Amino acid sequence: MNKYNVHQIAKTLDKIFTAGFTNEKKILNIQLEDLQNIPDLSAGEVNIIIKLKKAIKNKNLIAFLAESQIEKGEIKNENISI
Repeated sequence: MNKYNVHQIAKTLDKIFTAGFTNEKKILNIQLEDLQNIPDLSAGEVNIIIKLKKAIKNKNLIAFLAESQIEKGEIKNENISI
């Protein structure tokens, strides 16, 4: 269960981008020591980074982002024909 919303994820992404982790390879290589050097990083944001790393590794980034919206009820599962 993902308990984070897109705004929290975006805030966390902003912090890691500012710290220099600006692509998938750099994010996957984030270590615990790196997290200590990111200012004002909360425990919840550390959890977001852990889940983000797993999503990148498993090539499920869109699912990770969409899951936060689905659980909030912002995205409805609709059948759309093209």
